[in-house]
Amino acid sequence: MDFKHVYTSSKTYIILLIVALGLLVFTASITYLQILNMQKSSELVKHTLQVYNAIGDLTTHYSQAESEEFREELLKTGGAGMAFKNYREEGQTILDSLKTLTSDNKEQLARLESFEVLLDKLYTQLQQLDTVNFKNSEEALSYSQSQKMKINGTLYHLRNAKNELLAYEQRLMQEREVNYNSHKSLAPLTLLVLTFFALLVFVLSFIRIYKNKRRFRKSEAFLKNVLSTTDNVVNYYEPIFNNNNDIIDFKILYANDCNSDYFGLEPDEMIGDSVLNVFPFLSENGEFNKMKQCYLEQTKEISDRQIVVQDSNMWFESIVTPLADGILETARNTTAEEEAKEIQLAFKKRLESQNLRLLDNRAFLGNIFKSISHVVMHFKSIRNTKGEIVDFKILFVNERINPITGDLPEELKNKKVSKVFPDIFKNGVFEHLVNAIELNRPEEYEVPHEKNGKTTWFRATAIKLGDGVTVTTRDITEEKEKANQLIKLNEQLVIRNSILTDAEKIAKTGSFLWYLESDITEISDNFFQMLGYKANEFKPSPETYKKFIHPDDLELVTEKTKKSLTTLKPNEYTYRVVTKSGHVKYFKTNGQFINKDDETVMIGVVQDVTQSIEAEEKLRKSNLELLQSNAELESFNRVASHDLQEPLRKIQLFISRIEDKESDRFSNKSLEYFTKVKNAGKRMQSLIQNLLAYSRIDSTKTDFETVDLNLVLEKVLDDLATNINETQTSVHADALPEIKGVFFQMEQLFANLISNAIKYRSSIETPVIHITSEKIHAADIPETFLKTSKQYHKISVMDNGIGFDVKYADKIFEVFQRLHQKNEYSGTGIGLAICKKIVENHNGYIFATAKLGTGAQFIMYLPA
Repeated sequence: MDFKHVYTSSKTYIILLIVALGLLVFTASITYLQILNMQKSSELVKHTLQVYNAIGDLTTHYSQAESEEFREELLKTGGAGMAFKNYREEGQTILDSLKTLTSDNKEQLARLESFEVLLDKLYTQLQQLDTVNFKNSEEALSYSQSQKMKINGTLYHLRNAKNELLAYEQRLMQEREVNYNSHKSLAPLTLLVLTFFALLVFVLSFIRIYKNKRRFRKSEAFLKNVLSTTDNVVNYYEPIFNNNNDIIDFKILYANDCNSDYFGLEPDEMIGDSVLNVFPFLSENGEFNKMKQCYLEQTKEISDRQIVVQDSNMWFESIVTPLADGILETARNTTAEEEAKEIQLAFKKRLESQNLRLLDNRAFLGNIFKSISHVVMHFKSIRNTKGEIVDFKILFVNERINPITGDLPEELKNKKVSKVFPDIFKNGVFEHLVNAIELNRPEEYEVPHEKNGKTTWFRATAIKLGDGVTVTTRDITEEKEKANQLIKLNEQLVIRNSILTDAEKIAKTGSFLWYLESDITEISDNFFQMLGYKANEFKPSPETYKKFIHPDDLELVTEKTKKSLTTLKPNEYTYRVVTKSGHVKYFKTNGQFINKDDETVMIGVVQDVTQSIEAEEKLRKSNLELLQSNAELESFNRVASHDLQEPLRKIQLFISRIEDKESDRFSNKSLEYFTKVKNAGKRMQSLIQNLLAYSRIDSTKTDFETVDLNLVLEKVLDDLATNINETQTSVHADALPEIKGVFFQMEQLFANLISNAIKYRSSIETPVIHITSEKIHAADIPETFLKTSKQYHKISVMDNGIGFDVKYADKIFEVFQRLHQKNEYSGTGIGLAICKKIVENHNGYIFATAKLGTGAQFIMYLPA
């Protein structure tokens, strides 16, 4: 696929070619005209020389009449002889030639007519030399001398006429020589200047084309690198039409490497083929019609699809957008998400089932609490700044407390133990409770209770639960003699409470009992199932269980078990087991020791935490990917802040130089194109700066400070004072509150909103902006968003501008989204996106309402 053909325009190069060809044609035309003028001047000089020659011939012709020998020759033959006739025809020929040469000059023709009259007169006088018979020689001599004087007079007039002709031609000759010399020197100079100018245009055009070509190569390399490293399938298609101009298919012009990764299709083999031939399933699920609709209506189409690749189901989210003369499809692999949803759904069902069992256990436990005569209480630790337990809070107490203290259980909840039982610090009960928590071991003790002068003895058992303790108290006053029986009952209750408590905390668990002296082991049915066996399918024992432990973790389990047996203290740890089917699972175990029938018994639970550990590993990988994405974003910021702006600065520098040195030579059309190039450079610089501003807004910033929005507004109005005064804008603001936030972000927020209100002002009304503020409760806000505060400041910015259609209320906050053409209103389409990001960074919410032609209102909620 040719990305330059898709993303760039060739108009600039066509215009440069036309200009260069026009210069070549103009240079050739001027050169041709100069040569024609030089030829014309040369012809005129030649013509003048021909006239010179003819006048010279005429001078030679009439000058013969001065020669005595020529006269005598004429007299010998007589006036009517051939010699005189030839002489006269020669003169007439020369005159006719001169008339022809001077036919375009009336002055010369008039002089030639006078010359012809004089020449005829000369012929007549020559002819009369011998036409009279004289009686004597004296008369002949006198006549001859008289005739000669007449001839000489005529010759004198001829010479004067010839001089006039010659003087006029000399003037013409000088003018034509000057004109010829001018054209002779101007022609090569003009050719040289125009040739140099055309060469300069070609050089400048070549430099620009070369720079653009380098920039296009960098952009193309960057885009190809992005497409080759993305995890999404990116394909580009152009439509195929039938004879009725209907779209019957699409031709694949580009496909990235993800097609090979996901579908096993090589991109080089796909290019040139049709979409329906490569992806026939598109015609079955209606997505081909969406692709046609996207191309015909120039709209974005989003769809989800499930396909089968190599007998495996895969899910993709496809986004089809119009681009140039075709459509661009981006498909994101959502298989992992869909599978995670299915796993989550299954886990949710199992969790619901376990919760139901826990509810049954709770109900069962509640019935036990109601049916037994024991007082059961649960206390939560209260610690000081050093982490030491200083008191307890009552979280639970059953109804058996009423006969003893006269209190109702609900009245005692959330009260401090020291307030209800102030004697605990004196009788040692407080130390037992603390030891049960800090040493993580059950504590048993006996405590007396005085009421109405009567002492009642109670035996209590304190067992740690979280950061609290569960105390089971029973009256032993009348049952001391039956101590053994009560002890057994208490031990069974402790075991049951322990199992039920652990079951309430841990889902997917199994329980076990291990009689240390007799080496007898009992495990629950669920424990068998967790190992892949049916209940009681094998005889449990410590040695048998070691066979299930993963070889790499056997030493760990042995060491932990030995430590627990030595100290008789619970020890919680995680290890791996290999089930009957060969699957590896992670088990977390926890146990405690009790004395039963004078024998030490270890009771405990195991939990299958395989999914939790796998989820943690997946989360760790996701965090690594997020770190990589953040690094790539930082890299992009560096590219945008330097690598993208550096060539732009050079372009603007050369634009400035061309404008300074060459702008006066531009034609109107060239000046128009140059202005568009200059404006496009400014717009691209603004776009890059706004993109950087948008990407640099830190959404994780938490070090907020107190910001007085009145000071923010005052600074914004001061910065926009020139624009406000030029547009005669009126700004009316209520007293604004103080909030927790970032000062410069609030400044940018108000600056963008007020600038927008001024930019999109009405052409028939003076701009008026109203800024209002009120404090409201979160429950009174009708808009839906995550509310982190009980109260919010509602701040509205209203104007009387051109407004917009309310259906675009969400679109205007998206990056690069504009409702007007750039030749109508300047801007990059990022300003409101920055506003939204700033408000959300402050845990707030912003939206817009408007009516076309009557103004717009931007409303934001900021935490109070």
